[in-house]
Amino acid sequence: MKKSNKFIRCICTGFALVACLPAVLMAQEPNFSQFIVSPMSINPALTGSSDADWRAASNIRRQWIGSISPYSTQTISIDGKLKTLEGQSYFGLGGMVLAEKAMDGLYKSNFVNLNASYHQALDDNGNGISVALGVVNNSTRVDLGGLTFDQQLSSSGFNQTLPAAEMNLGNSTSFTSATAGLLYTYDAEFSFLNLGISGYRFIKTKRSLMNDPTKKISPRYSAHADFGTAINDIISANFSALHLIQDGISVTSLGAIMGIQHRQSGFEENKVRMFNLGLYYRVNDAITPYVGYAFNGFQFGLSYDVSASSSKSGSVNYKSVELSFMYKKYLPAYRRKIGRYNSPY
Repeated sequence: MKKSNKFIRCICTGFALVACLPAVLMAQEPNFSQFIVSPMSINPALTGSSDADWRAASNIRRQWIGSISPYSTQTISIDGKLKTLEGQSYFGLGGMVLAEKAMDGLYKSNFVNLNASYHQALDDNGNGISVALGVVNNSTRVDLGGLTFDQQLSSSGFNQTLPAAEMNLGNSTSFTSATAGLLYTYDAEFSFLNLGISGYRFIKTKRSLMNDPTKKISPRYSAHADFGTAINDIISANFSALHLIQDGISVTSLGAIMGIQHRQSGFEENKVRMFNLGLYYRVNDAITPYVGYAFNGFQFGLSYDVSASSSKSGSVNYKSVELSFMYKKYLPAYRRKIGRYNSPY
């Protein structure tokens, strides 16, 4: 059994090292099924865009392929309105920490993202355009002491006292780059609409554990839309879409959620009680059922990916589970609009 585990670890090592190359970097991107609960990873212009004074959000995602140790992605973000101006314009400020881990912690990658936004209101309802700039820093580390390579394979198994024959392999790499985004927001009494585009890492920087200056991380571009409406005083609907492009590879995700309010007693923020049921679809990849619950300013969600890929996986069993959390803090005098009140986001 020990030999088998070491052999699997060796295979995983190869995948982790290759993942540092830009040709397959989509695997290293924050690609959540519940993408709408991770606004900082979608568009920096979403910073401060919530109807709340500020919000905190977190996603925890676990992915398995067969019996290999899970690939874990976790985020925590906080953003809000730094200063509100006349006519409902505002400055927003926010940040996100994203941590990735695989191979029982031998592979770790951490992103730190800071964003500043400005929203220019175009009317008295606050509808308008937001622009944002941000900076992102990444550090990636592989614990070489815990890895095994084919050069260390002997008749008695992997012998880690033998040289790995990977003379130019480093155990860490890092980069710093920029992000930018644009967002249009329409907000009425019973519905709202967000349309945005963004780009991450406009400055190409080296990202290689083999000190290869030709291996650089490429920009990632995204377009997204989010529409929510109150069907009546109890039921709401929310529709969302996200399209990511990087190195000619694209990923499209769609989602629809219905919110059903219970114990309704007016439109006071501290009396929200809502069940959320929905379905996400990552085109040609996965179908994701979603269940959630919202009360007061808190919201929780749970989803599970069901493979919808046309590629045959043989005996390999792909699994992915995601848990989300969001908290919104409102000013005491704020009156939530019905469309936003009934929306799960």
